[in-house]
Amino acid sequence: MGITSFGNPHDTGRAFTVLPLEIEDNCSSSVLMRARDIVDDAKRKLFDLTCEPGRDSSDLMTIRGKVRGTSAPQNLYRTWVRFDPDTEEFDDGACTCPAFTGYKFDICKHMAALALYFADHPGEFEGFPGANAAQSAAGSSIDLLDYMERLDEAEEQRKRAMRGAAGVGPDGAAGAGRTGAIGGQPGGRSGAKTQSRAAAVAPGQVTLDPNLTFADRFWSVDFRIRNLANGASYVLKSISRFLTCMASGMYEQYGQKLAFAHTPEMLDDYGRALLGFLKRAIDARENAMRLARYYMPATVARDLPLSEDEVTQLLRLSEGRDLCVSIDNGGWETFGPARVPVQADEMPVRVAMTRVHRGSHAGYVLRGDVVIDAIAEGADGTYMLVAPAPPMPSEAAFARADAVSTARDLTTLGAKGIANLPEETLRRLGVLNGASDPFDASDPFGRPSRSAGSARSYPGDVVPAGPRRFVRLSHELEPVVPVLPTLCDGSPDGRFVSDDDLPLFARTLLPLLNKAGVDGDVPQSVRDMQPQPCEPGFYLDRTEDGVICTLKFRYGSREISLFPYGAADRGGAPRDFATERYAEDVVRRYFTVEDIHKPALIGRDETYAIVALFDQGLAAMHAAGSVYTTPAFDRLLAPRPPKTRLAVTMNGGLVDVSLIADEIPPDEVGAFLASYRRKQRFHRLKDGTIVPVGEHDADLDAAIGTARNLGLDPDAFEKGDGTVEVPGFQAFLLDADLDDADKDASFRRYVQDVRVIDPSRYQMPESLHGVLRPYQVEGFRWLQTLYDKGFGGILADEMGLGKSVQFIAMLLARRGEADGAADGDGMIGDRTDHAPNLIVCPASLVYNWAAEFAKFAPSLNVQVVAGTKGQRKAMLAALKGDGDRSAGRDASRGTDRGADRSADRPDVLVTSYDLLRLDEADYKGLTFRAMAIDEAQVIKNHTTKVAKAVKSIDARHRFALTGTPVENRLAELWSIFDFLMPGLLGGFKRFHERYELPISNDAYGDEGRAQAAKLKSLVGVFILRRLKSQVLTDLPDKLENVVTVKLEGEQRKLYAAHEQRLKLTLTHTQAKDFNADRIRILAELTRLRQICCDPRLLYADAKDRSAKLAAIEELVRTCMDEGKKALVFSQFTSFLDLIAERFKARGIAYYMITGETPKKRRVELVDKFNGNDVPAFLISLKAGNTGLNLTGASVVIHADPWWNAAAQEQATDRAHRIGQTRDVNVYQIVAKDTIEERMLKLQAAKSEVARQVLGGDASDGMATGVASLTRDDLLGLLSA
Repeated sequence: MGITSFGNPHDTGRAFTVLPLEIEDNCSSSVLMRARDIVDDAKRKLFDLTCEPGRDSSDLMTIRGKVRGTSAPQNLYRTWVRFDPDTEEFDDGACTCPAFTGYKFDICKHMAALALYFADHPGEFEGFPGANAAQSAAGSSIDLLDYMERLDEAEEQRKRAMRGAAGVGPDGAAGAGRTGAIGGQPGGRSGAKTQSRAAAVAPGQVTLDPNLTFADRFWSVDFRIRNLANGASYVLKSISRFLTCMASGMYEQYGQKLAFAHTPEMLDDYGRALLGFLKRAIDARENAMRLARYYMPATVARDLPLSEDEVTQLLRLSEGRDLCVSIDNGGWETFGPARVPVQADEMPVRVAMTRVHRGSHAGYVLRGDVVIDAIAEGADGTYMLVAPAPPMPSEAAFARADAVSTARDLTTLGAKGIANLPEETLRRLGVLNGASDPFDASDPFGRPSRSAGSARSYPGDVVPAGPRRFVRLSHELEPVVPVLPTLCDGSPDGRFVSDDDLPLFARTLLPLLNKAGVDGDVPQSVRDMQPQPCEPGFYLDRTEDGVICTLKFRYGSREISLFPYGAADRGGAPRDFATERYAEDVVRRYFTVEDIHKPALIGRDETYAIVALFDQGLAAMHAAGSVYTTPAFDRLLAPRPPKTRLAVTMNGGLVDVSLIADEIPPDEVGAFLASYRRKQRFHRLKDGTIVPVGEHDADLDAAIGTARNLGLDPDAFEKGDGTVEVPGFQAFLLDADLDDADKDASFRRYVQDVRVIDPSRYQMPESLHGVLRPYQVEGFRWLQTLYDKGFGGILADEMGLGKSVQFIAMLLARRGEADGAADGDGMIGDRTDHAPNLIVCPASLVYNWAAEFAKFAPSLNVQVVAGTKGQRKAMLAALKGDGDRSAGRDASRGTDRGADRSADRPDVLVTSYDLLRLDEADYKGLTFRAMAIDEAQVIKNHTTKVAKAVKSIDARHRFALTGTPVENRLAELWSIFDFLMPGLLGGFKRFHERYELPISNDAYGDEGRAQAAKLKSLVGVFILRRLKSQVLTDLPDKLENVVTVKLEGEQRKLYAAHEQRLKLTLTHTQAKDFNADRIRILAELTRLRQICCDPRLLYADAKDRSAKLAAIEELVRTCMDEGKKALVFSQFTSFLDLIAERFKARGIAYYMITGETPKKRRVELVDKFNGNDVPAFLISLKAGNTGLNLTGASVVIHADPWWNAAAQEQATDRAHRIGQTRDVNVYQIVAKDTIEERMLKLQAAKSEVARQVLGGDASDGMATGVASLTRDDLLGLLSA
């Protein structure tokens, strides 16, 4: 487009038509519009227009000018634009306005205005070929002009505010609507028009030229990109864009002479190294932004601010090359841009001292032999930009400096300014002839900058500075890096030190200069003033009076004693009284100085003072000087904390646990432990020896931890000789925790006797030879061993393995030993002790036990404690010797075996849990030899009256028989052991916190597994558990099956309605209210399970029949066809009634047992079922899961899954037990897509805990007790 001409007479007639188009291509329409406004007002806006044509036709042309600000008319912005005069292609440019320097726009409005004005009026630019010298246009009255421009500024501010609210940047440029440094091209322009004219570039022919700037104490770098083939270079206007192009391989054009596809192969080695440097720098900034939660790329335009570490990286990469450097230190120091070499060799620095007089003061001037313009420290070394310093001025020069100290700094003058100075001024300032031009004509802004050979201004002389260079600082100079810039700032005045301050210099700065090796011309008289280092010596000894300290100071070969005091020799180097006073203070802080003519002293009884000396004093002395000790003093302190451990030995049936500490007498170990627990650092023994106490002694902590595991308070070891007695059953926990070296022979033998039982030690009673299976014989010996050691235990064999006969065999053997009829090593008193034994079991098993005794031990006198309250009371009273024994025998309903001993006390009493609870008071005063609780899970809740009654019985030996020692919670195991051996597992709260919580909660992770292992080591020896799969190789298989039935019709609708209602209840029940509503919620769960069985369990008028009834009938029919018999179990007796009703209607014979069936009737029905052809036996959960032997059946049907999977296993084992000859098929009838299906999954998920403690297979797992379900568990059961 055309440019309006002013018709200036200086126009040359040359028309620039492409340049305006180039400008339009590189700026937005709003910037272009503002540029034209400036051109239209050129007389008041454009000043000092110049043109610098190239030396030949191939060189670029540069135009310069000053443009008055629009919003800030008091500012004149220096602007330049460079272009190819032949093609008029824009190359580069810059402006000092905020829009360009602050936002890095490609072309601001001032640059555009300058280029547009030049296109139409080249003759007005001074230096343009053929043009006359142009004069600046005359201006308006300055006061009127200022007033108008202030109005213009106010208007511009208003518009800027509007643009800011609209998201538009300075000069009207929107951030995303243009190319340039921010999100634009890296340097030049891309496009078909320019790409076609660009010369091809070969790989390795492109490099980067860094320009390092140090301004206002901050470093930054910008780059030019250069074609090595033709020398063409262009400003890299966006570093971020360049890196993006390099990452993507994008083709970009910077100008007519440089365009290429951006890949690392196109760069030379130096360029690739700089590319890596830029990537690391940008990555570091983006990482920092991410840490500050700014998740955006770090956009860098032309200038990249650098840390000092990054500067050293750049310099290390550039060693052996020239680097373009600029310095601007706020006006007092300006240098460059100029190229300086970066040298890899380490340049030494020397600091000279010159004697001078300054008025009435005499002294020395310190001055480095180099000028340091800048220092950068980083991981790659310390670099300094240096130039050789000018010669040291003479004293006359210093005198002249006073006369011309007010002369203007030459750095504020241009070349013509210096040349036009009066001759007298030049003579007084002493400008040297032949000095190079101190100004760089290539500076784009025409600033009075200095090149590498520029002149430097000094108060007395002006001399040219030598060539600058970057050098890597030698390591020896590191101590004086902080002071080097001061000593090497190039000032001819240097740094003056008066004679009065020479002692201060000699003892402070001079040692640093010596250490760094830069103390060049330092007079010897000054060196002699440097004090010799003071070396305090603390001499410590131990005498009968206590600990003494002698303090001496050494200055080279000279020694001075303070305690005891010794007069110092006169003369010599000055003394360092500050160091001496500090050392004296250290001694007085820890010792008593009563007489300076004697050593300092700590009395032998001053324990705390001696401990303070070792705790703090020695460290303070080492910090202040050297410490020398005698052997006697060294023995006062043990070299290291003593090694501690627990040692164990047997003391009868008890274990003596002793805390042992090496080199500490046994009677002082407790006091040492007390010091450790009070976190004292030292402990004093009775002989005065100081023993260090470790802050964290792993061995001692382990010993304390073991003590706590035993239920002991560590305070117990602090009393007496540090030995504590614990029950014998704790030996097995100690055996797991301690090393073998800490166990004496008696302890090892004691533990070994239980862990490895000698088969020859315990002989089976003659009447049972060949009757018991091998694993039962093993169980018999295990029981005997525990009996002899005074322990209790849990015989936890799987249901059906004959736990009762193993215990009967032990009682029989013990009775034989007492009668002298069998060999054995019974406990002391066994042979004459005829106290009875007690069996407690569920009521349904009382007569089973009587029958088992009759079968396997008919010689034992067994009495069943049953009948009325009066009969039971009389029976127990007779045992005490104050009642009618015959009444007891009649009430027992038992057979009087062993009539020859009818007048003797019975050998065994058998009673039920319920009767024991009722008769608890009647058992007071009775003592039993051995007591066994069958189905011991009955006392799993330690708070029940039954559990308390069982634990109240006085029995010397206690045993528990159960196939499921843990059904729902580990707390059940604690309750059983609280009966067997109170104290073994500590109190309930301690057990809950130490074991149950971490083991049962997955959130504890490794801690839970570690605690499970510890609990197993503690109780494992007292639990004997065998599975059928392990010991009964001849036992038929047990085949598990799940039969799924689908609820349909009315049954499905009823179930869905109840489930939804319960789900809503749980959803709207707060966690804090859940326990209060638990009974109501669990009742609703039961209703859901009843609907799954048969809707008639809830609704008598329900029309649809149960889906399960048909499945159960079909399974029983199949059994009948195959000649098999089936057991049908259900938790709901009302459902059993419906099954019985259906069987009766279909002609299927059956027996049925519920909780209402009398105990003797149950035994009769079991015997009939095992001996006839009745195909089905209906059994309720409570009545039939224990004590029944139903091996006549080979099919087990669970009509509804039970919460207690362990109890369900016990029910199954009514058929799958010793005596069974056929495979047992187990069927669980489960309603599809209901709570029953999810119950099975929950049981599997929670079955791991018991296995961790007891061992065994999946059938051994802990059950899911409905009472222990959480709100989340219940919601999971109701979710599909």
